Amino acid sequence: MSFEYKKILVAIDGSKGGEKALDEAIEIAKQSEAHLDILQVIDLNSLEYGGAGISLDGEQIYEIEHQNEDYLLDLRKDLIEHDDFKEDQVRVHLRFGNPKLVIVEDFQPEYHNDLIIVGATGKNFIQRMMVGSVASYVTRAAKCDVLIAKTPAKK
Repeated sequence: MSFEYKKILVAIDGSKGGEKALDEAIEIAKQSEAHLDILQVIDLNSLEYGGAGISLDGEQIYEIEHQNEDYLLDLRKDLIEHDDFKEDQVRVHLRFGNPKLVIVEDFQPEYHNDLIIVGATGKNFIQRMMVGSVASYVTRAAKCDVLIAKTPAKK
């Protein structure tokens, strides 16, 4: 069975699962000649110092935003220069908020993606129990196909 996707959304978060999701999205987008949206969602609640409730100030948030913007723009440039993506075929997006909600309730409906690719998990067991897995939420709530990219098991 073959699926033809036109608009692929990949959510990245800096984790190994996110890297695997990006690799899968690049491969599928190339095969399908699909548009690729690369989304990074910064959850400000997770940026507290050590979970101690110490919030970041505006300057620190500004720096985090610019570091992530630079990373995304460099990624896009690399895909165009080295992976033969066309200028209008790949876009990068940076949003703030709860990744689960941004992906499923904001981004996908706005951009009409027909496939969402996410990594298996970027959280440890305790974090998944407390706030839930982004991947499991996206799988349940998305109104399009979802691919969960898993990293190879350690031997």
